[in-house]
Amino acid sequence: MALQQQSPIAQPAVKSQRVNIGTGQRLALGAGFFAMFFAAQSVNVLAIPFYQMTLGVDPFLLGLALTLPVLLGTVLGPWVGHLSDHSQSRFGRRRPFIFIASWLSCLCFGLIWMVPAHWSETAQLSYFVLWSLAFYIAATFVAVPMTCLAYEMSPDYHQRTEIMGFTTYFLKLGSLLYQWLFPLAQLALFSSVFIGIRYVGWGVAVFILGLLGSLAAIYSRERAPRPAPLLPHAGLRHSLTTLGANRSLRVLLLLTLLQLGGGAYSAGMDYYLLVYFMFDGNIAEGAIWKGVLSVAYAALGFATVPWLVRLSSRYGKVRALALIYWLTVFGGGLKWFIFTPGSGWWLLLDAVFCTAIWTAMTMLLPSMLADVCDEDELLHGERREGLFVALHNWVSSISVALALLLAGLSLNLIGFDAGLGGAQPPQSIFAMRLILCFGTVLFSLLSLICLRYYRLTTARSQQISRQLLLQHNQQ
Repeated sequence: MALQQQSPIAQPAVKSQRVNIGTGQRLALGAGFFAMFFAAQSVNVLAIPFYQMTLGVDPFLLGLALTLPVLLGTVLGPWVGHLSDHSQSRFGRRRPFIFIASWLSCLCFGLIWMVPAHWSETAQLSYFVLWSLAFYIAATFVAVPMTCLAYEMSPDYHQRTEIMGFTTYFLKLGSLLYQWLFPLAQLALFSSVFIGIRYVGWGVAVFILGLLGSLAAIYSRERAPRPAPLLPHAGLRHSLTTLGANRSLRVLLLLTLLQLGGGAYSAGMDYYLLVYFMFDGNIAEGAIWKGVLSVAYAALGFATVPWLVRLSSRYGKVRALALIYWLTVFGGGLKWFIFTPGSGWWLLLDAVFCTAIWTAMTMLLPSMLADVCDEDELLHGERREGLFVALHNWVSSISVALALLLAGLSLNLIGFDAGLGGAQPPQSIFAMRLILCFGTVLFSLLSLICLRYYRLTTARSQQISRQLLLQHNQQ
């Protein structure tokens, strides 16, 4: 079943077919991705200012508390993907998982913010770990099947990028809003930040994670799996072994690790520089400017989606991604000059040069991963989107967890102390600036090196798609 043993016939008469996808189905999928974004980001964006900056929890301990649930929750990812790939029901393979898990994640997320204020630090952290662990397990049962729905919508090389671009609009809408969650909890209409965080937490849980998440399960239509040779289903361990030998998959997972781990670790210093360097320890002012910067990232993210679609269509996904990495290298160097007191609106230049890489991570990389799924089907005769998505989500979660853990450890090592407010040691501020600026440059350059080893070109991807269509038409 090796790839080179496939029929070498040139198939000019068989073309990759674009699929007519209705507006309602696209919107339902987009709503699901919007909910997925908040599931992935809201815990961190609320926990850091609430548990660490407000309750005064040690940053390293909070980093551990944020990391452990992510790690333990995503260990189930490959099993969830394998289960989803091989499940059968009259509602489809993916939709039952999405509907049930959306409401379970709603319940668990709301309970995270019900921690009593008078408890000890150890008790508060234990409570946080317990409910965030339950939340991340439920969120895994949403994220894997939801992403599979997007991958399965079309077999066409370029239409996949368009579909992921459409869902990226909803992810960018989420990024436009999520940084405002904690400032919203601080509004005067709430008697205290503890009351505010509970209202905001349950609002996100019910209206976004529950309602919007379940829309994808209700209104999206699943396409039947494409016919494949009648081979016995491989077990989970065997499937993971064969995927581990897939070079293209390894490159994409490494790119994910470098950006969501290394890149996010570096970028995470911007919040601390905003609060403790640019605004002299004023958490409220720093949070507002963090929200402004996030709005700029989201707004420019909307603009980069059609640009990336055209860039990918003209030059291919690999060349488009390489160009974006070079743009990020330049933006990383620029951070040294714009994250300084008094920079004002020049801060938005950070979004101008560093937005595109985050758009690419939610648009180009998933589209490339869907192409790798085709290559895997040609090799092994089985559609395994669930397993691919689970591995990608697992690496993404591991990357985010490592970024959080390294950030907390780094803050302790460089002498950061939240109790000092704006009077942080000069060497601590200098170290934060080094991590933010040169870390961004370093991880982008490493990603460019890794990208050189990705061999699934546009021509090869389209050839694989034609071969699969021929196989399916002959069955």
